[in-house]
Amino acid sequence: MESDPLDDVREAQRVADRAEAAPYIDFPPTPWWYPPAAGLWAGALVSMLALTERRSPISVVGIALLLLVQMAFVTWYTRYHGALPSPKGAPPEFRPAFARYTAGILVIMAAGALVWLLLNAWVAAATTTVLVTVGLTLYERAYADAAERTRARLG
Repeated sequence: MESDPLDDVREAQRVADRAEAAPYIDFPPTPWWYPPAAGLWAGALVSMLALTERRSPISVVGIALLLLVQMAFVTWYTRYHGALPSPKGAPPEFRPAFARYTAGILVIMAAGALVWLLLNAWVAAATTTVLVTVGLTLYERAYADAAERTRARLG
């Protein structure tokens, strides 16, 4: 029995689509501690920025240490995840999650700045901690949902 060339082409396309989507859908789960740790990191950064207003040398050291922590995390996470997916070339199911992530960053930055201006830097640091933690938790759920939808579509 002969195979249908059109079926072969469709199967090849499906395999190619699955391979292209692999960095987005074939990944280990993000550790549970990531959103709260990132929230604390962001709050600590705001705190260090507050100390720069007082010309505190602690702020320079603190910011440097926070940047080293961030670099270490990104290095570890890249190895853990295998590849860091980017919005460019992402399956269509991910576009809303990436757009909300970008909008969320802008909202958190604006909210933090507004709280700093209206109240003080320490309240802004706490607000940033909470907003980043909640925002990343929501993003992780949206990302997992997009991955599940993509897996279902690609079979």
